[in-house]
Amino acid sequence: MNLHAPESVTPPPRILPQQGWAGSASLGRRRLIERFTFTLPLLLVLVFAVQAIAARFLNGSPFENSHNINSIVGAIAVNIAAVLTYREFRKTPGTKRFAFILTSYGLPVLVLAGVLLVFRVPYSNVVLWTGLGFGAFFMLLLGLVQRPSAGRVLFLVPGERTKELARELVHETTQFLESPDQLGLAGHGAVVADLHQELSPEWERGIAHAVIHGIAVYNVKQVRESITGKVQIERLSENSFGALVPSHSYFIIKRLTDVVGSLAGLILFAIPMLLIALAIRLTSPGDAFFRHRRTGYRGRPFEAYKFRTMVSREHDDHDLESQKTADNDPRITPIGSFLRRTRLDELPQLINVLRGEMSLIGPRPEALALSKWYHEHLDFYEYRHVVRPGITGWAQVNQGHVTELDDVYVKLQYDFYYIKNISAWLDLLIALRTVAVMVHFRGAR
Repeated sequence: MNLHAPESVTPPPRILPQQGWAGSASLGRRRLIERFTFTLPLLLVLVFAVQAIAARFLNGSPFENSHNINSIVGAIAVNIAAVLTYREFRKTPGTKRFAFILTSYGLPVLVLAGVLLVFRVPYSNVVLWTGLGFGAFFMLLLGLVQRPSAGRVLFLVPGERTKELARELVHETTQFLESPDQLGLAGHGAVVADLHQELSPEWERGIAHAVIHGIAVYNVKQVRESITGKVQIERLSENSFGALVPSHSYFIIKRLTDVVGSLAGLILFAIPMLLIALAIRLTSPGDAFFRHRRTGYRGRPFEAYKFRTMVSREHDDHDLESQKTADNDPRITPIGSFLRRTRLDELPQLINVLRGEMSLIGPRPEALALSKWYHEHLDFYEYRHVVRPGITGWAQVNQGHVTELDDVYVKLQYDFYYIKNISAWLDLLIALRTVAVMVHFRGAR
C-alpha cells in the first residue's frame, strides 16, 4: 500500500503566537507602504533627487555632464533590478525580511560594473554610489518600518484540510471559525477554506458576503504552499499554466546556465579538487573518487561522481540498507566528515552537470535501491524525475539529508514545490541559501 500521509509527518494541533509571514506576506490586507506599486516609484524618485543634489554639489549642473547622467541612469537601473529581485525572493516561502536586500543589489551592481568597464562609459563615482547606497539604505529602512506580521491571523473555516493545515502551521496564529457569523472577525487577517469541499449553503453565503466586503479568502491548498514551500502529493499538481511539465523555455536557459556554471566551477576549483583528492589518498586507502549509480532525468540511471568520504569497500547498488547513511556513520573517514559537512564532496558532480546528467539545481538523485524503495511506497515519487537532478535543491536547503520514508515523504513535497514553481528566481534563491548551508554545516551526514 502506498504511503499517503504518515502520522509522524505533522505535529499535533497547536496554536502559537505568530513569528513571521515569510512566504505569505501577501495574505490579508496590506498597508500602502507595503505595496510594490508604491515602493518602487517612491524609491526611484528619492534616488533621483539624492543623486541630483550630489551632482549639483560636485559641479553645479547635474544634467549637462555625461558622467552625471550616466551615473543617474545606471543607479536607477540597478535599483529597479534589485527591487524586482527582492520582490521575487519575498514571494518564496522561508525568506526573511532583511536576508536578501543587499544580495538583491549584488548581481545588478556587478552587471553595471561590467557594462561600464567593457564599453568604457564615463561616470561619476560619487553620484553613482550615492544612488546605489541610498537605494539599499531605503530598502533596509523600509523593512524596519514594515511590520507584516503584526496582528495577522489565519481564520480557518472548519474542514479536514484546514485541520491538517492548523497541525502543520505551528509558527502561525490560527483560529477556527465556529459559524459564518464570525467571518467579520477576519477584517485584519485572512480567511482560509477548502474551496473544493462541499460547504454548507450558510458557509458559502457567508464567504461570498465576506469577499464582497473586502475580506481576503484563500483556498487552503495555496496557503499551505505559500507558507510551507511544500506541495501536497495526494495528486499530481500542475504549474501556474495548468501543465504538469515545467516550462520548456526555461529548461533551455537552465541548461545553458548549467554548462557555463559547471565549466567555470571546474576551472575555478581545479586546484582545490586536486588537493582534496590528494588528501583522501594520503589519509585512507582507496580511490579518491566514488562512483555511484543513481536514478536521473526521466528515470534513466547514470553514474554520479563524488569524492570518497567513506572507507573503501565493495558496494551493491541493490542492497537497500547499505545505501543509507546514518548519523555518525562509522564508515565515514575523518576527512570525509569534513567534506560532507562543507558539501565539498559534491564538487566532482560538476562533471555530471557538464555531461547533461545533472543540473546545478534540482531534486537530489537517489541511489537505485533507495529510488526503487521510495517508488514502491510513495505516491507519484517518479514525478520528481521530470526535471534533471541537481547538486543542490529546494529540499536540501530546507530539510537536509534524509533517507527514511516519513522524512522522504516531506522531502518529496519540497521537490514537487520546486518542480511546480521552477524559475530563475527560485534557482538563484536556492544557490544563495546553499552557500549559507555550507557555511553553517547544516543538514549533512
